[in-house]
Amino acid sequence: MKNSALSIAMLLSLFSIRFSSAQIQSGYVRTVSRPDQPSQRLQGVVVRPQGEYNPVMTDETGSFQITMPGQKNGTPYALAGVNKGGYELQEAELVGRQLPFSSSVPLEIVMVSRRQLQKDKQRIEQAARENIERYYEEQLNALNEQLAQAKLSNQEYEEQLSKIEQQYDNFEPLIEQMAERYARTDYKGMTSSDSLIQQAIEQGDLQLSQERILAKGDPAEREKKIRRIQRVAEVQRGELAGDYYNLYAIHLSRFQNDSALYYLLKRAELDTTNVQWQLDAGNFYDKMNYRFDEALTLYRRALRYAIANEGPQSLHAAQAQNNVAYALIRLKRLKEAEVEQRRALNMYKGIYGAAHELTASRMTNLGSVFYYLKQLDSAQYYFSQAEAVYTMLENGTEEMEKNIPVLHAELLNNMAAIEASQRKFSSAENYLQKALELLPEGNEYNRVKFLKSLGAVYDYQNKTNEARNCWQQAYEIALRIYGKDHPVTAELASYLAP
Repeated sequence: MKNSALSIAMLLSLFSIRFSSAQIQSGYVRTVSRPDQPSQRLQGVVVRPQGEYNPVMTDETGSFQITMPGQKNGTPYALAGVNKGGYELQEAELVGRQLPFSSSVPLEIVMVSRRQLQKDKQRIEQAARENIERYYEEQLNALNEQLAQAKLSNQEYEEQLSKIEQQYDNFEPLIEQMAERYARTDYKGMTSSDSLIQQAIEQGDLQLSQERILAKGDPAEREKKIRRIQRVAEVQRGELAGDYYNLYAIHLSRFQNDSALYYLLKRAELDTTNVQWQLDAGNFYDKMNYRFDEALTLYRRALRYAIANEGPQSLHAAQAQNNVAYALIRLKRLKEAEVEQRRALNMYKGIYGAAHELTASRMTNLGSVFYYLKQLDSAQYYFSQAEAVYTMLENGTEEMEKNIPVLHAELLNNMAAIEASQRKFSSAENYLQKALELLPEGNEYNRVKFLKSLGAVYDYQNKTNEARNCWQQAYEIALRIYGKDHPVTAELASYLAP
């Protein structure tokens, strides 16, 4: 019996920097910088990453190092907690947020003293309330004067007074929110102008802060200027992105894969919110470089921005979700892949419905995940669902998409793999024969694969002549499309050796 096997096909959606393998995330913890108290490094802060990584404590310089086996630059991680008595995070949302691992860029964590925070909040609230009280008195005096001069009726007076009082009452929660925001502000890195403006607001000197803002120029005119600059920058960015893609195409055509990838990544980094650019770069990573960690990072970025910008039921989000699952299975992270592929399937059902070829291909993918997890009943269930969709589409009266027979044939190869793994060789043989019948002319890559698999099924049944006939056909095609020295051709030649 020859050393041959059937393979499962996964269907990827079609639509920089090389990362190192360092595994230390360094960082430091400091306090917020305030006008009356500069930022200081904090010792004794416990930093706990999510997962099975050990918590660490900052040293006398406020620094820490987290050993994170398996992490690569750019891959996401998250913190489970940052704790020190008497302090809290300046930004509570830091815990649980996806952070990019970096072996060279330290993570900066900013904390605020609870005592200082309470002191600053009370001071800012007091200044704000004094201003509000003054303006309330001014409005009330003006209203009383209008009543005294008979410019208002008693009913109008009562209505306007009630409105002023209601507004005054509504100020309370707004004052608290404003004071909280200003008390947490980190003055580090702030321009001297902005620092003076904010200090004036915190001290309740609204006139001075307003004058300093207007000294920068009329805000409306500043906004118009910014929008003009943005429009010019957007045009220039689009032009540069086009040039990057053209350079990618030039190098790709010369088989200069590293240079081609470089320009795809340059385009992707030009606008990290552009979903398609992230998908394109990730697709090149896994198709041409087999660097699935890097591809996964790009796919996750694409998914995040697709959901944020276009919604969870957008086609871009569904494509990115499917590609996340694809990268995970290539990394052999099968349990994660199952969860992500289920999400992708549900997204495609929501967009196209259950009876669509793209939905069926996601059913095939989910079945493939279960195959690798050795959950054959679940794999067969999703393969059967996909097979029913393809059969219905092929028997429909409308013009059929050209890729449906190919997708159907690849699915039948997968179903044959399940049957062969259970030693149901006759059934596997039928699936593969049907797959070969469905393949359109010119699809020689799949023809080689299916003939090789069919030869293996015959070989398992000791049907030597039938097996050699399949392998001979596959060898002749492989010789034509791959050449003599290609691994597939060489493998087939070994099957045919006496």
